[in-house]
Amino acid sequence: MSTAPKTSPAKNFQSARDLFDLKRSAFHSHFRQRVDVLADSSRFPRLSAFLPQNVVPWVVKYLQYAFRRKHPFLSYPPSGERGVYRMAGAGDPRGVKVSIAGDWGTGTEEASVVADAMMKFDPDYTIHLGDVYYVADLSEIRENCMGQPREGYQGVTWPKGKLGSFTMNGNHEMYANGDAYFDYFIGSLGIPGSQDGRQLTSYFCLQNETWRILCLDTGYNSVGKPVLGQIPILNKIPWIGANCRLEDAMMEWLRTTVKLKEEPRATILLTHQQYFSAFEEAYTKPASQLMEFFAGQDVIWIWGHEHRWAIYDRFADGAFSAYGRCVGHGGMPIEFADPKRKAAPALQYYDRRVYKSYGDRNVGFNGFLNLSIQGNTATLDHRDVNNTSILVETFAVSEGRISHRFDKADPELSKGPAVP
Repeated sequence: MSTAPKTSPAKNFQSARDLFDLKRSAFHSHFRQRVDVLADSSRFPRLSAFLPQNVVPWVVKYLQYAFRRKHPFLSYPPSGERGVYRMAGAGDPRGVKVSIAGDWGTGTEEASVVADAMMKFDPDYTIHLGDVYYVADLSEIRENCMGQPREGYQGVTWPKGKLGSFTMNGNHEMYANGDAYFDYFIGSLGIPGSQDGRQLTSYFCLQNETWRILCLDTGYNSVGKPVLGQIPILNKIPWIGANCRLEDAMMEWLRTTVKLKEEPRATILLTHQQYFSAFEEAYTKPASQLMEFFAGQDVIWIWGHEHRWAIYDRFADGAFSAYGRCVGHGGMPIEFADPKRKAAPALQYYDRRVYKSYGDRNVGFNGFLNLSIQGNTATLDHRDVNNTSILVETFAVSEGRISHRFDKADPELSKGPAVP
């Protein structure tokens, strides 16, 4: 009686792994063909490749990292500048120019055009509000932020200011567990010539005698449990979803290094996630934590995350009061939606102009923000992908209070209920 030859468990495992690798290779080949259809015939992936219906690339990338441990949160060393930098312009020490973009890291032609337009402002500093797509792993950061060609695409480079440049942490950086963001990307930025030299962590501060630009990390705790945290119903459960909580080390840094209470200034707060929104879910946990420092004080809060541009009137939730500005329109397809909340927060302006159409789906204009600080005033010049100024506003500080006015608004912008 003949018997089949026996194989060892190791060989069985190797055969199964080879079969898995073969299927994975075939799937990636199919996926690559799908992306090629969406790719521009020139040097960049098409904007349409990032539309919500093209979910396969995101899922493939997400699952590669979903069950790995996330990168340890980085805090500052006990000595040095510790992330608090003296803010002054290269040409005029009394003034400073900062160019800001959010959700920019797509490697698309729009991202490239936005980067070029930011440089035309000749900024002293540039700040990215976070999100490199799809998951900000090393290959995507190299292609979409460091300008390294990959798979036939040219690559796009994040623009650097004359004095320095920074990148913030977003939820997409954390889909790859933050490894490439913390270990590679931030080290390529910072303020050359400063004591720290390079960006050391995901939070930092630029300040002068009157103004403080405070950049905080809401992205580190923005992902939740793998897979389950991405399901809309389940992510409402506290231990499954994410609340964007500010890490304890960052809160202690605000108390002992930035010294927000002892040394108050007019504050422009930058985060990736939104404090409030007329369109999407709000993340209120960071605001509740920051009430310790800003109770009774107005701040200008600029965020990304939402793939849109929106301007809000002053909104107060409890003791925390902020003028909200959503500038998450750097590189992703810009979403169209009607406001869901009619009363509060008070939406003033949003942009429903059609930039491109893909079948029956319209997308809006990409863009960025140029910030000019001169003495006691901060001017925000909101610009679209054509480098056209669509809205200019000024905040002024007097006796510790911030006042606001609109200087100009494009008549094609949509108005919220707060603007007659």
